[in-house]
Amino acid sequence: MVIVKDIELYSLCEHHMLPFFGKAHVAYIPNNYIVGLSKIPRVVDAFSRRLQVQERLTTEIRDCIEDTLKPLGVAVVIEAQHLCMQMRGVQKQNSVTTTSAFTGEFENDRTRSEFISLIRGRLH
Repeated sequence: MVIVKDIELYSLCEHHMLPFFGKAHVAYIPNNYIVGLSKIPRVVDAFSRRLQVQERLTTEIRDCIEDTLKPLGVAVVIEAQHLCMQMRGVQKQNSVTTTSAFTGEFENDRTRSEFISLIRGRLH
């Protein structure tokens, strides 16, 4: 399992034209091909630099890695704060939205649990 965690991301909500920002955690299990570690944050940047919603951003990152590397599995978790939640409407300053998308081996509870433990900074 290869994990790049705490990747800063900045995007612009297509619904409200207000920023959202946070961190992405991305993992894949190699299957013949690996990629330079800097390419994972580049994928996050490429998809987050456009008008976006967090839910779609999560699946686009997952699908890009899945389609390109054909790994045994991909996991993506994004935790972000949305200015539309903080500035307008409900005005909840400390809310964080979390989205996730998994394929392959990460659909297995044990593998997914290991990934979640590692991005939270806990080893088994």
